This record gives sequence, C-alpha cells and structure tokens, in this order.
Amino acid sequence: YESNLAQRAVMDMASASSVVTDSSAASSSWGGGVRVNNGSLNISPNGKENMPILQKFKKAGKKVGCITTVMINHATPAGFCTWSKSRNAMDEIAEKYAELDFDVMLGGGSKYFDPKTRKDKKDIFAVLKKKGYTVVHTRDEMLKAPTSKPLYGTFAEDALPYSIDREQDAKEKATVPTLAEMTTKAIDQLKNHP
Repeated sequence: YESNLAQRAVMDMASASSVVTDSSAASSSWGGGVRVNNGSLNISPNGKENMPILQKFKKAGKKVGCITTVMINHATPAGFCTWSKSRNAMDEIAEKYAELDFDVMLGGGSKYFDPKTRKDKKDIFAVLKKKGYTVVHTRDEMLKAPTSKPLYGTFAEDALPYSIDREQDAKEKATVPTLAEMTTKAIDQLKNHP
C-alpha cells in the first residue's frame, strides 16, 4: 500500500527586477528555469544566456513545436524558445527563430518575417523555405501541409483574432485556424517520432 500517491510541484515565476512580473520574465522562468528581469528573455541579471526548454529538447533529438494565438515571436512563446535582451526586439527574435530548426511553429506575427513589413527588408519566410519548411498563411494551407516537412505558419500580421471575434467574421473563420486546429496539426506533425 502506497500512502504517497499524490505529488505536487510549485513554481515561483517572480521577476528578478520587480514585484509585478511581466510575460517575458514569467515565460523565461517557466521556459528557461531562471528568474530574469522584466523585459528580457532568458537573460540572467548578470547577462548569462539561459537555454530554454524547447532548445534543450531539440538538442536532445526530440521534435519540437510551439503554438500560440499571439505573435509567434512575442515574449510569452519566446520564453520557451530563445533569448533576447529585449522582449521588444521582435524582428531580431524572428531571425533567431529561423536558426532554431524547430519542427512546428504556428501563430501570428507575419509582419516580423515578411520583407514588405520588416524595417531591414529581410525575408525570413524565404530563409525558412530554403531550410525546407512548408510556410503557410491560411487555415487550408496549414491543414494540407505535408507532415514529412517542418511547418511554419503565421495567420495574422499581429496576434490572431479572439475566438469570439473570429466566429463573427466569415473571412477570418475561413482563413484563420483555431487554437485546437493548430494543436491538432502540430500533434500530427510531431507524433511519429520517438
């Protein structure tokens, strides 16, 4: 008879610099395991870059995906993916993402990857395609994407529409996937891997 059937873990995600924790410090403490200052991503107060969990998984030979309804390079998902001195360096974070070789990335934020809307006019989508990614921008393109290639999808310039707003807009319903649809696609992309 085992009396200790329940286990519990507690995590403190407080910022290293403030009583009020912002999303970059919170996601870094979750994603990188180290308390950081508000405004930075996985950079310790002493300047050390902390490798976040999804990079650790990828380096260990696992397939990796990150799915969000905000910009894919926003502070919250980025805390699990990369590091940056500034959560606001979103063009730079998008460039770093192109080097990560993650298997599935789905969310918003196309303007940070598109040469038409980037200040430096770099085409991050072209970089991803050259690396073998299927790059998609609509729900149908995502659903039809092959599971044999890594997948990158951005479905809005900024964040995806709130579900209640998406439901009221026929065009958005047709072109923007739901979180459930993105998650199902990501599982299909990742599941046949040890």
